[in-house]
Amino acid sequence: MTARADTTTWSTGLPVLKGDLLFHDDARRSVATDLGNVVRREPQAVLRPRSPGDVAAMITFCRERGITVAARGQAHTTNGQALTDGLVIECRSLDEINFTGPYTVEVGSGVLWKDLAAAAFERTPRLTPPVLTGYTGLTVGGTLSMGGVGGIVGGLRTGLQVDHVRELEVVTGTGSVERCSPEHGSDLFKAVLGGLGQCGVITKAVLALVPAKERARTYALDYTSNPAFFRDLRTAIARPGIDHVYAEVYPPGAPATHRLLATVLYDPSHAPDDRSVTEGLSGETTVEDSTYLDYVFSIDLLIDELRATAGWDRLLKPWYDVWIPGESIEEYLAEIHPSLTSEDLGPYGAVLIYPQRRDLVGGPYPRLPEPDGSDWAFVLDINTVAETVDTDRRFFDRMLDRNGGLFARARGEYGAVLYPIGSVRFTAEDWREHFGQAWPAFRRAKACFDPDGILAPGPGIFDGS
Repeated sequence: MTARADTTTWSTGLPVLKGDLLFHDDARRSVATDLGNVVRREPQAVLRPRSPGDVAAMITFCRERGITVAARGQAHTTNGQALTDGLVIECRSLDEINFTGPYTVEVGSGVLWKDLAAAAFERTPRLTPPVLTGYTGLTVGGTLSMGGVGGIVGGLRTGLQVDHVRELEVVTGTGSVERCSPEHGSDLFKAVLGGLGQCGVITKAVLALVPAKERARTYALDYTSNPAFFRDLRTAIARPGIDHVYAEVYPPGAPATHRLLATVLYDPSHAPDDRSVTEGLSGETTVEDSTYLDYVFSIDLLIDELRATAGWDRLLKPWYDVWIPGESIEEYLAEIHPSLTSEDLGPYGAVLIYPQRRDLVGGPYPRLPEPDGSDWAFVLDINTVAETVDTDRRFFDRMLDRNGGLFARARGEYGAVLYPIGSVRFTAEDWREHFGQAWPAFRRAKACFDPDGILAPGPGIFDGS
């Protein structure tokens, strides 16, 4: 159904929809900011679609009138990337899950990964997505548009989430509904996965699933030495039998400044041998054992607690997120770690490191650093979070300046590239440099699938093009 338009632009020609087109203040205000809570851009209207046809009809309407369009999952970006002053499409209403084969599932783009993980685990045999982000309360469409880093499952032997997509349903910037895959419509398929929403709105995805283990055992190893930590990190990511590795880093002066977390997924009949997992690793070790789903949802539980007790959803979050080449990560962290202060993290922030084996990333996007001789690249996150909900904009501006300095150094000296969920000021020229040799193909895809440039204006990738 369609609410009554309140401006001349929207007063005629609106299509009949299965879902809801909303103009009231509460709906528009609810999608006017993202996780970062600083950039504010209130749209003229909000679409809650019930079908790909709704999305196509409204993109066609907006294209005819020069109205920009942004698809929104959970808006887990921190500098306005998911915002527009035109039409916001809230994809959460596209939430169907249909198991289509023994190891495949077709899902609406608004399905949360945590809901998919829970539903897949209930199957016989138990199944799981091969890659899961650390926080799983994110939409399938949202993370596939970014890349989808394995924060809690995957990374060592699985690639990114985009590497396990079999087929997509996409509405392009022309209003056309397309099915695409590596074999059919591959140009659109490649442009949409990791393409930051520039060439189409994902409405459905066919995903691969893999058998799931019943339990998870995590070995947490603490360090006070950067060299010792990285020596063990490189040993752990290459060790057979370890299924997932990530790391946390704390400001100087903490009892432990680095923590390595290595997880083995297993069934009770084949429990891991703790000695073989930790052999040769020097960090002080603690072990935690849990069910598979308790492990998968462990970060979600932490965020839920912060949401309930600290106003998480209203805190400013000027995050810094970059890909660092495998040979440079140790030197880069050693350089920036001494400068970290309590303000850089706040009481709720974290510095996180995620390893990714390069040869398992198959598509052109998201952009990874140029090869440097290492088999690995690493995501480094400085997830800065304000201390209180009334922290003012000046804090965010200071952190933006910090992020700009950190990234300029990382890009210039170490060949880093942005993982673009964070808060770094980027011009159109910066984006061209970011995409590098892939820029001409990306620009051609934009011209083909969104010729009027109405989709995903938030990042400013094609400003002035």
